[in-house]
Amino acid sequence: MDKLFGLSMDYIMFGLLAGFLVSLAVVGYVVLRNRIMFKMGVRNIPRRMAQTVLIVIGLMLSTLIISAALTTGDTVDHSVTKLAYDWLGHMDEAVSFDPGQSMVAADKAVVPESVVTDIETALANDPDVDGICPAIFEPLPIINDRTKLSSPAATMIGIDPARLDGFPDIVTRDGKQVDLNGLADDQIYLNAKGAKELDARPGDTVTLFVQNAPYTFKIVDIVKDSVFTGAINLSGQGETNAAEGMVTRLDVAQNLLSRQGELDAIAISNRGGVRDSIGLTDVVTAKVEAALKARNIPNLEVVTLKKDIVDQAELIGNVMTTMFVVMGLFSIAAGILLIFMIFVMLAAERKPEMGMTRAVGSKRSQLVQSFLSEGMAYNLGSALIGAALGVLVALAMTRIMASIFSQSGISMEPYVTPRSLIVAYCLGVVITFVTVVFSSWRVSRLNIVRAIRNIPEPTYRRASLRSVILGIIGILLGLLLAWFGIAVGVLFPHALGVSLVLLCSVPILRRLALPERPVYTFVGLALLGWWSLPPAIYEKFYPEMASNIEMFFLSGIMMVTATTFVLVYNADLILLGVQRLGGRLGRILPAVRIAVAYPLANKFRTGMTMAMISLVVFAVVCMSVMNTSLGQLFLRDDSRGGWDVVVTENPNNPTGDLKGALEMNPTAKVDTSRFAAVGAVLFPDLFIGSELHQVQDGVTPEGWDEHPVLGLDDEFLATASIPLQTRARGYEDDAAVWEAVRTNPGLAVIDASVVAGGGFGGQELEFHLEGVKDTDKVMDPPTLEIRDPASKRTASVKLIGIINFGASNNFFGLYVSKETFKEVFGPPHFSRFYVQLQPGTNSGKMAKAIEAALVTQGAQADSLKDLIEEQQATSNSFFYLIQGFMGLGLLVGTAAVGVIAFRSVVERRQEIGMLRAIGFQRSSVALGLLMETSFIAILGVVSGIGLALLLTFNLLSSEQFSTVDLTLIIPWWQILLIAAFAYGASFLMTVLPSRQAAGITIAEALRYE
Repeated sequence: MDKLFGLSMDYIMFGLLAGFLVSLAVVGYVVLRNRIMFKMGVRNIPRRMAQTVLIVIGLMLSTLIISAALTTGDTVDHSVTKLAYDWLGHMDEAVSFDPGQSMVAADKAVVPESVVTDIETALANDPDVDGICPAIFEPLPIINDRTKLSSPAATMIGIDPARLDGFPDIVTRDGKQVDLNGLADDQIYLNAKGAKELDARPGDTVTLFVQNAPYTFKIVDIVKDSVFTGAINLSGQGETNAAEGMVTRLDVAQNLLSRQGELDAIAISNRGGVRDSIGLTDVVTAKVEAALKARNIPNLEVVTLKKDIVDQAELIGNVMTTMFVVMGLFSIAAGILLIFMIFVMLAAERKPEMGMTRAVGSKRSQLVQSFLSEGMAYNLGSALIGAALGVLVALAMTRIMASIFSQSGISMEPYVTPRSLIVAYCLGVVITFVTVVFSSWRVSRLNIVRAIRNIPEPTYRRASLRSVILGIIGILLGLLLAWFGIAVGVLFPHALGVSLVLLCSVPILRRLALPERPVYTFVGLALLGWWSLPPAIYEKFYPEMASNIEMFFLSGIMMVTATTFVLVYNADLILLGVQRLGGRLGRILPAVRIAVAYPLANKFRTGMTMAMISLVVFAVVCMSVMNTSLGQLFLRDDSRGGWDVVVTENPNNPTGDLKGALEMNPTAKVDTSRFAAVGAVLFPDLFIGSELHQVQDGVTPEGWDEHPVLGLDDEFLATASIPLQTRARGYEDDAAVWEAVRTNPGLAVIDASVVAGGGFGGQELEFHLEGVKDTDKVMDPPTLEIRDPASKRTASVKLIGIINFGASNNFFGLYVSKETFKEVFGPPHFSRFYVQLQPGTNSGKMAKAIEAALVTQGAQADSLKDLIEEQQATSNSFFYLIQGFMGLGLLVGTAAVGVIAFRSVVERRQEIGMLRAIGFQRSSVALGLLMETSFIAILGVVSGIGLALLLTFNLLSSEQFSTVDLTLIIPWWQILLIAAFAYGASFLMTVLPSRQAAGITIAEALRYE
């Protein structure tokens, strides 16, 4: 992982190291110049070990979250890049077909075998090139004659044995390199994935089918999965890195496939090993391109395969790390609040001691130095523990991700880099250092006499002049940010500016001697109201502004802040109801009254703890609701377009008429009477692909963008009920659009990923539709031009519909009629059949029956519903992982509850003694503390859930989802589990201090000072 938020990790590391050294320098200055204050600070650490442990837990959580996020990114980066290196071996580049490089039309997507000699001649004795090896590959059905197990599309790859010197990548499972020269014409090596699928072993006989004719081969041995052993999926479905395959001699494969003189690729190995050779990619690529150009060889390109895959792997690692860090910001924010509260509480505990220190001549700066020394002593150790525990959390997450992505062939291996650990540790230390400095400065402001006598500071009706000045500055800054956000069209600075204006109005209103309750209630309601306005109001008065995931974090912070203001300053109204309820409970009434009194007396602690719990619950519940609601969008019946089973034929063994092929097969056990309809989707050659661009104002752009162009037969168009999110003017419903495509050649429908804001799955698409947004329900039909890259044939089509977002995941591409498709691409390379079943028919069983009946033809059949559910299950599992990671922040809230509970026992020691002296029982004292904690935790949990539901409702009803028939689905069981965990953890953190409070003896408590 090389970048985070677009910044180089090396620069981030050096910057944080500088900040870390500054922190150490400040502490070193205190040690050298004021050793007494340093000792006064650190001597407090061992005085109360239970409290010290809680402080360390609270301080280490931020570092733990950062360390876990960075280590997870390193693991993903390393695992995917390792997969690339293991899969490609010594192959660094490949020469393959590229029709876009020349205007010369090509009949086939092939590389002439004569090109190998041309490249070898051009690069003869070149020190940067280790080897050049030609290859051919095709997906074929294969059956193990012994076990009768089969695979519909195992890739046969033919390699030239005479040119394998630079590619020692075909090895058996025990690491022994094989010799293809010794293979007979009827022998193959089967890869490990194929052996597992077929339950095959050396010596087994297998049958391959080419153009529906059987050919028998003997398995010599089992070899490791790699690109040289056919571990590539060429069927048009599934992943491309973990497929069944087999390897044989090049001439054998060419004769079997009737492709003499043709190649699919020429592999090139750079000087060096598997990993270090990537550094020569640009040099070797330039040399090969020069050789092709010098010999005027058209339609070929040099693909930097290894470099591209490794770069993509690093990008995935960076994106995943950024996601985890952003989601972890809620927990980090809660951790910062906890640090601040801890030191404020420590100051309150030591107030008489601090007053005496000031009375004997110490300055405020020296008190700051004392607290800073103590805080950094906690900090340095806790950050180290947090970084180490973060690695353990990342290891657990790695195991979970390994099971989630196991079907993709990605083996997740834990990997930790020293750079990430340094960044996590230094960032944790710097964050805590800044927070400790601010909180130490705040607590050092005290009146000496009041501090010595431990008298509470007076509550002023008017804010200080300094607060007013800071408030005015904040308002001016907020207005500037709000204007700037509108000017540049970015929502984040505008929303932050408006929020600052409202928050910074508090000291100005307080300067007018207004009471706290109306001021904080008004500001809280105004801020919450602004963030909770229905999207229609924003869209009516605001211009369109860009936003991203950072708005999720900002909305959580501001909504929780606003709600905390309202709840804390109106808690007496809520507690009045609790107190009245307690009056009916008889014996526990005294405990209820104690539980009610203290939260009201300590608004700061109550509000901070409530905000910590609410903030994390808000984030986790938001993620849960959004995942459930969006997940149901893909699982709905209409996302399948009315189809139940999808069958993909093997290009080497075409099925033709699916229903007819099943009925003519005497061994088939498929009841075709259960078929309500069968439609076909026509595919061009996957290696050639298809291209399109948009014609604007009659001007055809020079470049072409790649995007799938697929043909639909009449039965598909007459039967399908694929929902559309945008229709061209003049079409009253979706059925009219599909009927028009069927009856009028030259019309088309496209998926939603090509419109602005309509992308999904993180895909980087070449083609984007101009002038149409994902929120448009009606559009003026744009004209598109499609082209076959091989033949250079083109056609203009008019776009009259855009497929619904949920269905676009299953129907991806530009869809035209069969006539338009054949006009440009000729006969299809292969077809994919969609089957609509009669009601009550099990699609999973039908798919298995179809695949079994067509096993010799290599057709792949799947239940469309099962495929969607499997994809959604993988997505859900990943989101659950993120939710679990975000849930770490709940530990911050529970740690805060524990700190408050322990502090309450210390603060109320004499009061507890007085209560016990006048007749309070031990159980009443413990129950009062437990109920107090429950009150804070429940308010935090309920406010977090309520805010999350409000935000998700507004988001899903916004214009962004206006073209998607999406409803808010609340996963109540998940929310109840989240609430139970948050409350249960808080309750458990209070059990020990409550028992400690109940165990205080009366005489000891009354003597306590």
